[in-house]
Amino acid sequence: MAKYTGSFDTNVLLRLLLNDITEQHAAVKKLLNQTANRFAVADTAIIELVFVLDRYYGFSRLQTSEAIEGLMNLKEINCNRALFEKALPLYIEHSGLFFEDCCLAVYAQLNDAEPLWTFDKKLANQAPNSKLVKI
Repeated sequence: MAKYTGSFDTNVLLRLLLNDITEQHAAVKKLLNQTANRFAVADTAIIELVFVLDRYYGFSRLQTSEAIEGLMNLKEINCNRALFEKALPLYIEHSGLFFEDCCLAVYAQLNDAEPLWTFDKKLANQAPNSKLVKI
């Protein structure tokens, strides 16, 4: 099992990406540079990060995707790359879907648990492996 220096929450990831609070950005960079071990980042932190970048900071889907890809490219960050590498293109391609929904659809695919059953008509119509639960 991998040895981690710790894990990062969404706020730390935001400060790293945005560099909008200089002291906090510098503190995160210092953490990244002072260890040979990696930091774990939970799926929830990435999903929340997408939500905040989109809705609070007004990032486009492409800008958000590029930001997440940039984080995933940092050798010091360990996150669920398999999930996000597939969810981000789905998110860009289907503007009617929330990122959370894209992650759910990809999770079902990666875990051989398809279809993803849902009551969400948009999700059922746009995610190829999703099906609407009939009422």
